[in-house]
Amino acid sequence: MATAYTEKIRETTPAGSQRAVACALAQLLTEFPDLPTPHWAIPIPQPEDDRTLYGYLQREHETLQAFQAYVKALGGVVTSCAPVERYGRLVCTHTVVAQWKGIRVDVTVTLPASINVQAAL
Repeated sequence: MATAYTEKIRETTPAGSQRAVACALAQLLTEFPDLPTPHWAIPIPQPEDDRTLYGYLQREHETLQAFQAYVKALGGVVTSCAPVERYGRLVCTHTVVAQWKGIRVDVTVTLPASINVQAAL
């Protein structure tokens, strides 16, 4: 049974854009099976002209090495935020933004501010 929310999703989300992002994710996982596993997200609704796949490295994959693996595999541009305090420690969020099979892929990790990510890449 369709709800008002699911009907709104159907009206505002071109199915082709969701399939394109899902296919890009499947290809990424197939071509790089040894990459650390982030939490993947495909926003809904997703405009057809802004197809983006988001990955968040968390828990055991929240490491510099895991982030470096994605930078090496995808290339792209790395951005970093200013340090912020979270749960009593100073951290920075780093994101690699790349294109993969015509889809924008953002992979993000939060690391201690003492780690110089730019120097490590």
